[in-house]
Amino acid sequence: MDIDQITNKEEKMELARIVADKVRNGQTIGFGSGTTSYLAAIEIGRKVKAEELKITAVPTSNEIESLCEELEIPCSNLMESTIDWGFDGADEVDKRGRLIKGKGAAMFKEKLNIVSSPKTYILVDHTKFVDKLGEKCPIPIEVFPTAMNFVSSRLEQIGAIDIEFRGMTENGNAILDTRFEDIPDDLERRIKVIPGVIESGLFVGYNTEVIGLN
Repeated sequence: MDIDQITNKEEKMELARIVADKVRNGQTIGFGSGTTSYLAAIEIGRKVKAEELKITAVPTSNEIESLCEELEIPCSNLMESTIDWGFDGADEVDKRGRLIKGKGAAMFKEKLNIVSSPKTYILVDHTKFVDKLGEKCPIPIEVFPTAMNFVSSRLEQIGAIDIEFRGMTENGNAILDTRFEDIPDDLERRIKVIPGVIESGLFVGYNTEVIGLN
């Protein structure tokens, strides 16, 4: 990732410094994906080196795992480690703290980290705050490839007004970017029970704390 091309870089760097200050020796930390998480990982790497700390990262994407290796931060996974706390970004955050994530196609591992962590800090610049969830971003839905047609028809039945195939995740599954007119609190559950759906980028009711400079 070319950090010089990151939008709102200075604001995201401030968020990175805030979360880096929370790092303590011996912790296992969930590392999220996206540009803000990328900058946070770099800032954490600086602190770890300067203070000679020993931490372990549980990354949510291949890109972040490679970055941790460059920063000499050991990586683990949820089979081997328990997360003390984590951080991640978001594509949209509404006034109630509900999130849309997954623009970077890592929503499955991101959700696994969040549900496995006592607390996840969501780092968002001012452009990510919205009055109505879904007003800027569709909900990315990770789908087993051969189930795309079936899942699409079921999504339409529960109110989807636009569905577009975007590409594949690191897990080899399809991404359907899906828009709804309204996003009620039970929509995440209704999406998840459709056979063929692996995960969605809708995050409602999780133990997260939004940190933003809105």
